[in-house]
Amino acid sequence: MNSATLLKYDQRVPRYTSYPTAVQFTDAAGPEQHAEWLGEVGRKEAVSLYVHVPFCEVLCWYCGCNTQVGRHQSTFDTYTDLVCLEIDRVAAKLGARPSAAAVHWGGGTPSAIGTKRMARIMDKLREHFEFLPETEIAVEMDPRVLSPEDIDTLTGEMGVNRTSIGVQDFDAEVQAAVNRVQPYDLVADTVAQLRRGGIEDLNLDLMYGLPFQRRDNFSTSADLAVGLQPERMTLFGYAHVPWMFSHQKLIKESDLPNAEERLMLFDEALRRLEAADYVHIGLDHFSKTDSEMTIAQREGRLHRNFQGYTTDTAKTLIAFGASAISTLPGGFIQNKSAARDYMNAIKAGGLGTNRGVGLTDEDRLRSHIIERLMCDFHVDLDAVCDQFGVPVADLAADLGKLDPLIADDLVAVDGWRVDVLPPGRMLVRMACAAFDQYHSPNPDKPAHARAI
Repeated sequence: MNSATLLKYDQRVPRYTSYPTAVQFTDAAGPEQHAEWLGEVGRKEAVSLYVHVPFCEVLCWYCGCNTQVGRHQSTFDTYTDLVCLEIDRVAAKLGARPSAAAVHWGGGTPSAIGTKRMARIMDKLREHFEFLPETEIAVEMDPRVLSPEDIDTLTGEMGVNRTSIGVQDFDAEVQAAVNRVQPYDLVADTVAQLRRGGIEDLNLDLMYGLPFQRRDNFSTSADLAVGLQPERMTLFGYAHVPWMFSHQKLIKESDLPNAEERLMLFDEALRRLEAADYVHIGLDHFSKTDSEMTIAQREGRLHRNFQGYTTDTAKTLIAFGASAISTLPGGFIQNKSAARDYMNAIKAGGLGTNRGVGLTDEDRLRSHIIERLMCDFHVDLDAVCDQFGVPVADLAADLGKLDPLIADDLVAVDGWRVDVLPPGRMLVRMACAAFDQYHSPNPDKPAHARAI
């Protein structure tokens, strides 16, 4: 892609981990709506579970997650108690004991509260949800705060069978510039321990667009990451949004690569991943050719939720902890973001609800279209509209919004079939935005990361 085309599409668009996106959430959906939607979860329906731990031992300056530095054991004890209490209250609203298709731990750094406390929360989940032998249990990990004993607890007592490690970059200068000093040997040793503990599904995160990244040093980082042979790799673009996360102001904009350099960094990593037998299955996700995720994408069974791309087919996601977002039959609901506010809400005797959004029939239609584009890089609008019982002609105006992408050979349209072509896959969010009835870019109040 040439520079002129790159700059044309380097716009701010949602990452589409949900539709409607979190920008549309309001306090019109509160605790009462939360409880009502929980009561609508099917009695025989398998659900996914998410636990958010909003603490880290050290704050990485690039971070865009809801987290804070936490060191007080009493705070961790209180948080653990209150998450367990929230699980009890949510389970009471469900009125049944659903099976758990998957459990995902995110943050922050989940192990920041200690793996014994994590195990206690997991025991509480098992009290209210039926865990099956095939239930996927995934944890995001930081090698800097993991001991061999922690890994034993995670892979043994907790039953963790999938992990993700945030590498970001192995270059010492880059690591120092983002306050995440994490040598290669530490990561390699952690990977070896996880493998010995039985982990057969490992993901490594790389991040492009960080300060002082160049072709040579980022290529070396990509080679080192690929050499660890993870089953999956994620290639995130750093989103510099200091107006949303004040700690990002510690990163000098003058040290960041520009849009054209960011694309070059992505391409360098992409070439190495493809040479090592990884398939580009979605926006920023790669997996081995014979992996479960690649097979799911090939068969049209890949999905996308707040944790990214997944083979999990559960329609309901029940989330616990500060800022955690649930996907329920009636819509999306989010807990209070600040840990203090969340804990006070639970202490007060209710749920941790902050805001959300209900789903209309049109939302469900557009959500399906966007998810298929994000997961498959193509969608048959005629078939989708037939499935939802609406005239496909209603999408004619949206289809027309793809004309610039078509003219630049990034998207192809044949009748009502839309295909995102290989050169346009990095910009798949731009194609999705054509079907987003809420997306209205406002340069004065940017709400999303750039497309590149």
